[in-house]
Amino acid sequence: MLDLLGSRQRFLLSGHEHPDGDCLGSQVGLFHLLETLGAEVSIYNPDPVLPSLAFLGEQTPIRNHAHHPVPSADVVILLDCAELSRLGSLAAELRRQSPRIAVIDHHVGSEHGDGSVCLVDTTAAATGVLVYELYEHFGVEVGPAAAEGLFVSLVADTGWFRYSNTDPRTLAIAAQLVEAGAAPDKLYDRLYRGTDPRSLGLLSESLARHQLRLGGRFGFTVFDQQLMQRVGDAGFDTDTVLEAIRSVRGIEVAALFKSIHDGVKLSLRSMGRVDVQRIAARFGGGGHTKASGATIRLPVAAAVAEVEQAVAEALAALPGEPSGR
Repeated sequence: MLDLLGSRQRFLLSGHEHPDGDCLGSQVGLFHLLETLGAEVSIYNPDPVLPSLAFLGEQTPIRNHAHHPVPSADVVILLDCAELSRLGSLAAELRRQSPRIAVIDHHVGSEHGDGSVCLVDTTAAATGVLVYELYEHFGVEVGPAAAEGLFVSLVADTGWFRYSNTDPRTLAIAAQLVEAGAAPDKLYDRLYRGTDPRSLGLLSESLARHQLRLGGRFGFTVFDQQLMQRVGDAGFDTDTVLEAIRSVRGIEVAALFKSIHDGVKLSLRSMGRVDVQRIAARFGGGGHTKASGATIRLPVAAAVAEVEQAVAEALAALPGEPSGR
């Protein structure tokens, strides 16, 4: 990977559909590293940036498949994912270019993805951790724009350092990023205090739809396509719904089912005892022990039933636990 990054080729940095803070933040960090190393580099994602993350594009050009043509590249680097299929309709166009594929990621199984060159570390709290450590390897100073991006990467995947994946490695990097120009108070405001007024109504409506099953240990809500349209229009962060469900006493697993044209996008969160990565893997997805997802090619009701059964089996397998039914 180090030889590839230092080769001064044309790089295209991309990631999964609907890029989140870790995906975008790590791309911003790597963009500035590669520019410093003398490479030609662009960030190009399948979907537009969420309004809450749009500030990352103020100092770093971030383009998307919906509004810009695909730039030519010798190397495509996937960040925060490992398979071209995660890029939606962009995947086919990239395959036609036949560039070399590289992967920088922290998800389980990413070493078996599409990358011919991989930097994968599942112990890293965020992909941004790995990008920061590349700066150290190359002896390059992190500038303010990269510091902001990498700090956003860290806080996105650690819940602003609340999750159990927050470790000394992550906190030490966060301190260095603050030294380099990341301002936690300003970044918090930009991420969480500039939401569209419609988001309050969407949060209320989403939570009004929630259901508790399996003795109150499995909580979920469903976003139909009409609600998904309004979510997209408002740039609503659906993770706030999952966090609210997870806050309910007794919950072991929280889920969000988003209706799409040919199935359901599933997001799973665990309180810690259930490995939701194993559940997601049953449906062709993946992620982390406490946060995973999958795309299920079934109608919503069938997908809910299948996932509920998988959660019930996981609960029944816990030491000393009843069946969960």
